[in-house]
Amino acid sequence: MRCFFPFLSRIVLGLILLNLPVALFAQTVRVQSGDQFGHGLMFRFNDNCFVALPRHVIVKDNPKLTVFTAAPVVHSLAWVTDPFWKDMDLAVAQVRGIVEDRCTRDLDWFAEAHPEANSIGQLMQLSATGESRPTQMQITESGYLTFDARLAQPDAELRQGISGAFLMVGGKPVGMALRMASQTEGIFLRSEEIEMNLRRWLTRRAGLTVTEVPAAPTPAPVPLSRFEVVSAASAPVSPDMSEQNLIGPGRYVFAPDGPNRIVFRTRDGASAPVSGLHLTSDPEAGHALPRRIRVTVSSRRDGRGDRPFLTGEAGPDGILEQSRMATTAVWVFVTVLDSWDAGSVGIDEIAFD
Repeated sequence: MRCFFPFLSRIVLGLILLNLPVALFAQTVRVQSGDQFGHGLMFRFNDNCFVALPRHVIVKDNPKLTVFTAAPVVHSLAWVTDPFWKDMDLAVAQVRGIVEDRCTRDLDWFAEAHPEANSIGQLMQLSATGESRPTQMQITESGYLTFDARLAQPDAELRQGISGAFLMVGGKPVGMALRMASQTEGIFLRSEEIEMNLRRWLTRRAGLTVTEVPAAPTPAPVPLSRFEVVSAASAPVSPDMSEQNLIGPGRYVFAPDGPNRIVFRTRDGASAPVSGLHLTSDPEAGHALPRRIRVTVSSRRDGRGDRPFLTGEAGPDGILEQSRMATTAVWVFVTVLDSWDAGSVGIDEIAFD
């Protein structure tokens, strides 16, 4: 028995080490701006969730990003800005929605480690399906604003799309990849610089929010829907075509990869009466139209125990309007089961009576 426990301990230790990337690097995200993809790292500041990423990943004059987490993948919309000096390849995006639940580390995390020459770390990238792809790299030259690192394995090559991926040393971010210098080397922006600039801008922004002069009176806004969009199983084809458009201007366009469950919740978290569904899609917009729709509801605050409410089929005109005996719900789940044609599906609006 005495020889069994050391063997068992080695197995347990091995399993722990295998899971370290999941535990330590879960803040890594993939980002999409227009048709461009990159990476970023999530952090919290004043109870809000943000992503640090390179400026060059952003499509010009487009403030919307889609942020994808590690597996199991969820996505949310984010609004990006680049208020830093023009030669600094840095931007920051504020995330809203279900991804916020995965955002756990504070901004202080960026200042906890310092890149030193010869240090070895893991460059963290995510696949399209959310799997973590760590690549071992060694810091070769450490400068004031940036540092260089090369692959630790002699026969390895860097994967495409490293922009925004962070190098982790001892489970702490030491720098953000800006670009590849070669197939085996990358150039990184130091995390201390990222932290200093982010903190200064976010702190000033928070101060301006408190002290700004009230604007002149404006016309009363259009009343908001009782429900907000929380998430959708299928990611939008571009950030401009997010599921958030279902309760505002624009349209939600997604590439179907199975039933698409779209989650709505009351804005105040209290039960609200629901008696019908209105779904509209423009048949002239050039996208496939949704067909079979299933709606379930839940009155529980955690959204569990959802019960059937209605099923229906949108017509070739892109409209589905159905009513049922009123019920109360905190959550409404609208599942698009299929579409009339192949290709990306577009929906303009979903509303509830």
